[in-house]
Amino acid sequence: MKTVAFASGKGGTGKTTMTALFAHLAARELSVAVADADVEASNLPLALHVENIACESFAGGSKYTIRPEECASCGLCVAACRFDAIERDGSGSYRVDGFACEGCGACAYACPYGAVAAEPSTAGEACSGDGAVGPVAFGQLGPGQDLSGKLVTEVRRLAVDAASRHTADVLLIDGPPGIGCPLIAAVSSVDILVAVTEPTVSGAHDLERLLAIAGRLKVPVRVVLNKSDLSDEGAERIRSLCISRGLPLLAEVPFEPALAALLAGLAEGGTSASFEQTRAGVAVAAAWRALAGELRREDRVRSDLRLTERALSHRRPT
Repeated sequence: MKTVAFASGKGGTGKTTMTALFAHLAARELSVAVADADVEASNLPLALHVENIACESFAGGSKYTIRPEECASCGLCVAACRFDAIERDGSGSYRVDGFACEGCGACAYACPYGAVAAEPSTAGEACSGDGAVGPVAFGQLGPGQDLSGKLVTEVRRLAVDAASRHTADVLLIDGPPGIGCPLIAAVSSVDILVAVTEPTVSGAHDLERLLAIAGRLKVPVRVVLNKSDLSDEGAERIRSLCISRGLPLLAEVPFEPALAALLAGLAEGGTSASFEQTRAGVAVAAAWRALAGELRREDRVRSDLRLTERALSHRRPT
């Protein structure tokens, strides 16, 4: 099974739209599984019309509470807390603000009466369901929670399990924006990273940042320039960047409001033949054909290498 991740280095480039459209195109000829690794704003289940959703809770770090019956109101916990997470209520007792608490445990260490206790917390959910193109895994991080990188890893695990059960040929991952821990968890060890960018100064800047991360992870990058006709100067900037870095530009997708209608129609059960009815759809289809061809070539190369290794292992010394 091949794994392809979509990322952008920033939000708003159309990364989720491209992931969904590529998934519909891939489903024409392959068995597909999808993971939405943007756990702070998971929208891919909407675009792929996911049903039969099953979720499991994702444990967060420990949070601390103060037991009022054991608290002597000495205030030592307040002095120890560096996050201003402990406050006094109207009755004179102390309480911990669960959103401000970072779970460091300094208050429990400082309390001489044992009134502070650690309690497990739930940071979000890892979910899976049946989408229009195949199984879809996604995450939902709770408000104010961290550990998003670990939740992304859990989402990828669910997606791989679902892909194995459905003998999927390709796993498509919609990565989170930015270049932090969630992105690293989403794109590590993938076969190809598709960088979706736009013809703006910030688009070029964040593409550069994404390329730096991909280089560290040794992940090959291909580029899709979305909304390419909004700025001739910006589009030329992206083209020049791709040339200077030796990056294949899979497609330049023009800005077309009909693309959103196309995606909505596909989510509601429309056929992928409607891609040919829009300029943007034609460009996306061309990008998928180029990517699919590259994946097939890579399969052939790996098959040839395995055959060569097998032949060498069976050679007898003369």
